[in-house]
Amino acid sequence: MFDKSLEENIKITTVSLLKLVEKNCWNKVSNNCLYILTDINELKYSDFYELRKLKQKNNSKKIPQNFNLVVKTLNEYFDDLYDVVLYVFKAESSKTIIEIEYLKKSDLDPKHYQKIKDYSPMFHAKIITPPHQNQLKKFDINWAFKSNLNPFEKFYRFLFIR
Repeated sequence: MFDKSLEENIKITTVSLLKLVEKNCWNKVSNNCLYILTDINELKYSDFYELRKLKQKNNSKKIPQNFNLVVKTLNEYFDDLYDVVLYVFKAESSKTIIEIEYLKKSDLDPKHYQKIKDYSPMFHAKIITPPHQNQLKKFDINWAFKSNLNPFEKFYRFLFIR
């Protein structure tokens, strides 16, 4: 059986994430959501730039799952979940793929674990902005997939697609 609070928190955080995207991005995102899971402690990285590239590479290989399957998987860790963060991995007109990144309490420093072992998990919705993004302008939520374009393609997109 699913923990109803886990299910409800993921639903609420998904809605918050989609509103965040609507407010900050020019893309029209679909409410038809699929999910991928990332255990943040399974990734080895030295900085956030490297983490973003590593997550993009790993997530591209994952098969997106429906809501019930993801909740079932996370429910197995529910008592050990500390932090759950939802990001838009990729938005298409027909579906939005959301990455659920989670951190388990048992992966934390033992001293810190003793302080937080009885806490309920925290849920966050976040979007990753492009480097040097003007905070007043909306941006493409799929910018990370287009960062490897050649300079001519970037210029063309800047002029005609925005």
